[in-house]
Amino acid sequence: MNKKILKQAKLFKNEMPVFSKVRELCGLAFAYQDENETLFLEAKRGGRAKVISMEEFLKFLSYTQNVNVKSFEDIDNLLNSYQSRKDNIIHTGDSKSSFVKVFDRVVLVKKTGELFKLYKKEDLFLLDGINEFVAIENAETFLNIENKTKYFSSEYFIYLSGYANTLTRAFLKTKSVEFFVDYDIEGMNIYESFECDVKRLHIAKDIERYFIGQVDNKELYKKQRANLKKNYSREATIVIELITKYSSVVEQEIIYETY
Repeated sequence: MNKKILKQAKLFKNEMPVFSKVRELCGLAFAYQDENETLFLEAKRGGRAKVISMEEFLKFLSYTQNVNVKSFEDIDNLLNSYQSRKDNIIHTGDSKSSFVKVFDRVVLVKKTGELFKLYKKEDLFLLDGINEFVAIENAETFLNIENKTKYFSSEYFIYLSGYANTLTRAFLKTKSVEFFVDYDIEGMNIYESFECDVKRLHIAKDIERYFIGQVDNKELYKKQRANLKKNYSREATIVIELITKYSSVVEQEIIYETY
């Protein structure tokens, strides 16, 4: 169960929330709608999100969060009773760094030029023969990856949602994976935590320029600093040195967006 998704779902009780407030939920809902050929949520960036079928919306929440949700009261009860280690890492200051298990029984994949697809464990054989993937940490970047595909060698992208669920991690163990994560301490820790046949960290060209002027992210750096490890791989060390040099971090959403 992802507490953040349920909190965003709760916003639909009395309003049509703006997209920015329910971005992660919308990303998961869009993928679910495509996979199940259903429609219960409409939303556009910069606009408001609208539930057009509450029954299907609650069914979506129940399935993806592995809970039984039949009303907003059920959501309230789940949030009030929820206890897990996600609540014990608030000091990171970054909700995306939680050990989130979105779609705990599926792997979410997108091929350049095609729609997102959900693969259950029994469906993964359909990906046999595809050995190279780009792993994306955040939902917004994954949803808009078509705008950045030219910067990557593989045409297959896989969604991590932070540390990723167990099925995704197991699937990537035998693959060659390029990791595109936030350039922050948690992002580097996520990269270091994966075991793959071959793995490398995607480091943007002229990466240092993204750190210059990142004043707003200095507080996030301070909150994540407690999670800084003593040793990192050579690639991650390049990023860690920039993080400590500027006492700031860079979220992946802005990469290749600004100059």
